[in-house]
Amino acid sequence: MPDLSAAAESAPLSVMLVDDEPGILATLGPLVADMGYQVVTAQSGEAALQLAHDSRPPHVLLTDVRMPVMDGMALLRAFKTASPDTEVLMLTGHGDMQLAVESLRQGAGDFLTKPVNADVLEFALARAAERIALRGQVRRYTSQLESLVEQRTRELLEAERLAAMGETAGTMAHAIKNLAGGLEGAMFVLEKGLELDNREYLEQGWQMLRKDVGRLRDMAMNLLHLSRPAQPDMQPGDPLGVARDVVRLLQSRAADAGALLCLEPSHQSENAKKSGSALFDYSALHACLMNLVINAVDAVEEAVAAGTLEHGAGTVSIRVVQDNVCVRWIVCDNGSGLPAEAAGQLRNGRFTSKPAGSGFGLMATRKSMREQNGELHIRARARGGTEAELSLPLPGKACHE
Repeated sequence: MPDLSAAAESAPLSVMLVDDEPGILATLGPLVADMGYQVVTAQSGEAALQLAHDSRPPHVLLTDVRMPVMDGMALLRAFKTASPDTEVLMLTGHGDMQLAVESLRQGAGDFLTKPVNADVLEFALARAAERIALRGQVRRYTSQLESLVEQRTRELLEAERLAAMGETAGTMAHAIKNLAGGLEGAMFVLEKGLELDNREYLEQGWQMLRKDVGRLRDMAMNLLHLSRPAQPDMQPGDPLGVARDVVRLLQSRAADAGALLCLEPSHQSENAKKSGSALFDYSALHACLMNLVINAVDAVEEAVAAGTLEHGAGTVSIRVVQDNVCVRWIVCDNGSGLPAEAAGQLRNGRFTSKPAGSGFGLMATRKSMREQNGELHIRARARGGTEAELSLPLPGKACHE
């Protein structure tokens, strides 16, 4: 697919006008051309698709909503599938506002009401040009970032302790692309809310922005943990106390996601009572357990959003099990579960099932556990959901999965 944002820098933006009324095309075509755009017209959705197929897709598609055979909504979906970078602006009548709002949800950049005001049209096209230019900048910055990451990775590979970073350059770039796309979407919703004075859009955009900034912060913290060696402070401690503290901190977050977070009764064998206290770095283990519980809560929230689980029917539990060899913290959920390809990805340490996830959280958790001579295991549950386990050997012992 051609890079429309790159082409836009060397030539005027192309605009395709689509309307089944020849009079509207005859009026809007010259008007858009006078604004400095290259204009091509089509009287049907089918003709527009054929034109885009035969030449280069337009930078901007300006289409009527109501047309025979293929209407504007169908044309919007077809263009977003074949040419996702094309900005789509919808022309609507006053009775089509519900369709206009739906078009925004399906990827349209804006909508204009008929009869079209020239100043409003010029402003909408200018905003579309800005979004195209912004995507081009994001691509260039991402490309530069990929180069910098690769360069830094080669340097880090000289130190054996950071050899694993050599495998993460592609994952990091992909995660940054996802975050950049999410932030761009949040900014658009906020802009639309300001423009329309729509509080619902403003609140939605603000929540999107907060969520993506949180993801960015978490990714940065995990990367910092991955990039530096740690000398764990191994001290005798209460394994159940760590779990109890995590439940207390995350119970509210779990309830908001539609899940009940609970601490199951712990189990300690008779031989374990004679085997001495577990040694662990409380802060490091607390962070690892928090990471697993947050992942489990997110999985439940995803299942609720997908409609496979009712809100309030989700469960996340922590169970602490100790025998005479090791102590285990087991986190179970009944959320969205693991996809088929998860096994191989979990082995190389870079797995995430979240749409905008990076996998660095699990990598940091595995690294932290190994620094404490422990391990992380993740398994699909037979009844659905996921089971994640942190295991630490008792002094002088070795855990077995």
